[in-house]
Parts: sequence; C-alpha cells; structure tokens
Amino acid sequence: MKLVKSLLLGSAAGLVAVAGASAADLGVKKPTAVEYVKTCPQYGAGFFVVPGTTSCLKIIGRVRVDYIFNNDLTRAQDKNTFRARGYFGYDHRTATEYGLLRTYVRGFIGRDNNAAYAPVVEYAFIQFGGLTVGRITPVFEHGWSNLYNGSGAFGGYSDISYVNSFGYTFQFGGGFSATIALDAARERQVGTNIVYASQAMPDIVGSLDYAASWGAVKVAGAVHQIRDGLAPYGSTRYGFAIGGNVKVNLPMISQGSNFWLNGTYTDGAVSYAGFGGTSTIGDRTYQFSDGVYNGIQIRTSKAWAVAGALEIFAAPTIRLGLYGTYGSYDPFGASNTTTTASVFGQVAWLPVSGFQIGAEVGYISARTGVAGLSVIANNKATASRSQDQFVGRVRFQRDF
Repeated sequence: MKLVKSLLLGSAAGLVAVAGASAADLGVKKPTAVEYVKTCPQYGAGFFVVPGTTSCLKIIGRVRVDYIFNNDLTRAQDKNTFRARGYFGYDHRTATEYGLLRTYVRGFIGRDNNAAYAPVVEYAFIQFGGLTVGRITPVFEHGWSNLYNGSGAFGGYSDISYVNSFGYTFQFGGGFSATIALDAARERQVGTNIVYASQAMPDIVGSLDYAASWGAVKVAGAVHQIRDGLAPYGSTRYGFAIGGNVKVNLPMISQGSNFWLNGTYTDGAVSYAGFGGTSTIGDRTYQFSDGVYNGIQIRTSKAWAVAGALEIFAAPTIRLGLYGTYGSYDPFGASNTTTTASVFGQVAWLPVSGFQIGAEVGYISARTGVAGLSVIANNKATASRSQDQFVGRVRFQRDF
C-alpha cells in the first residue's frame, strides 16, 4: 500500500514538474502591440497612411442644408426651396521622385423640395507633378468668393463652377506660377441665338498667378470657338475672354479678413463674364448667346462684368460679407443690351472647425431693351424693361 501511494505521489509530482517545464519551454504568447493609425501631417489635418503603402488618404464629406427664398417669381415656380445635399469623396496622395501624385474625387446627391437629382460629380482629377487632368475648378476662376447665392447674381463672374480639363502648371518660385489648359468647350457654349455644331476645338485657357503674404493677383485669358450648325456651308468664329483679379488680406482689421475685386471682358465667349444660357428674374427670362447668326455670318456678342467683396471676421468665429456685381451683355442688333447688378450681405457663425451656420440676403436688378426680353407668365402682353428680385438663403454646413 505504501509502495502504491509513493508511486502515485511521485507520478503526480512528475506531471506537475513536466507541465511546469512545458509551459516554460513553450512560452505564453504575449498580446501584440496595437498598430495605431499613422498620420500624414505634411498634407494637413485628416490624412493618414494607407496600411501597407507609403500613400496618404483623407476621407472627404459634407452635409449642406439650405432654405432658399425668392420674391416675384411666377405662380409655376416655388418661392421657397428646402435643399439637402450629401457630399462624399477622398483625397489620395503619394510622394514620388517626379513630384506629388494626387487623386481627388468629390460628388454629391441631393433633394430640393420634392425633386431628387442623380449623383453629381464636382471634382475627379489626377495631379502628377505640374500635370492636372480631369474635372476641376476652371483655370480662369479665382475661387475667392464665399457668396451663397452666386448662381443668382448673373453677370458678375463666370457661371461655370467645374469643367473637364487637361492642363499643366509651371512653378517659377517667389509666389509666381503659370497654367495652360485645354477645357471642354461644350461647357462654355452659350447658343440661344445660334445652334452650335459639334465640338471641334477645346477652349484654350491660360493664367498667370502671384501669391504673397499680403494677398494674390491673377490674370487669365481664354480662346473659344463658335461653330454654327445652322449656317448653310458652315460658319466658324473665335471668341475670347480676359480677366484680372486681385485679393488683399486685411490682417490689420482681423485675421482672415480680406478684400477682392475681379473684372472680365469677353467677345464671343459670354459665359466667362457670367452670362450663360438663360436667367430668370421675376416673370422675365433673359437669354444670352455667344453670337447671333444674321443669315450670312455669325456676329459675336460682347460682355463685361465686375465683382468684388469685403469679408471681415468680426470675431474669430463670425464672418461678415458684403458682395456686389455689375455686368453688361451686348449682342448683335439694336436695343437689346442687358445690364445687371446685384448686392448681397452675409453673416456666418463658425462655432466649430468645419461647421457654419449662415444667412444671406440679396437684391438683383436687370434692365434690357424690348428686343432682348421674353415674358413667360402672368398673361402680360408687354413688360417694363427693368426687373428686380430679392433673394435669401439660410445655410447649415458641416465639412469633414
């Protein structure tokens, strides 16, 4: 019995010793260190390293909600609009021996009152060094305005927000750069008094830019082909646009405050001055065209416009803006010149980075000769040569 007991105790002790030795020999797997997301501070906030690569990515989003009101519209048009838009996209960047390789995409979906619209592509471009190809903000534009109701203030600046383009930017140093681009001409064709044939030549656009601590200067030009599809044997003319822009920072007032001014003159390329297609004020529709076919040839339309703004930060989170535009559209013919002017006031509260609550009200006025107007409602056989409209907007916008 004692022998059996001794054997059992010895076996148990041996098993414990073996078990202890085995655990020591095999080791216990330690928890792996958490792999935290690596950021890319060289590109700004929000960029992080894509795992397994040397590229950096930023997810882009925006929600924008507007309440828009207009007066003097026809009974067939809504005097107020509730708008909701959701924006989505990304910014992907890789440093290469040839320079930065960047891919950027942003689009949105939305609904106005009871009307939903399909996804809209705002930006979709590739940058490789100085080369930029895709859908971008046009090279002709300065992009300084914070105006909410910009599309309503026709005749102040270009009405094209985005364009398909193929261009190259040269950096000279010292704040100087120059860009040459080929833009899709279809997006600049304004032909209510002519019928455009198919696109045969892109718009040729160039700009010279200078940026410094005090502000910025931009000079731009464009050549636009007018190719009439109704001319019996085909008729082609060439229009042009030139623009000058200056922005002055006002740090003596407050950080972020600035004043900017731009002017544009066009001949046969009226979209560059903000006269695109048709615009409606009250019960009046104003029609614009790059040229007029008089039965023999195309006669180009001329247009010019000026716009400016004073933007003041009354406090770090309060932006005040005063905007004004004035433009003139002069097509071939008599008594049909259209002039337009607008003034807007805006206040915006930016309580948190990337979030703003703003309100804007504006007055738009237009005057035209009898030959240049089109009455579209209210059973009016005739109408005055001038028309005005009050517009406004309340905006909530969150960017991330």
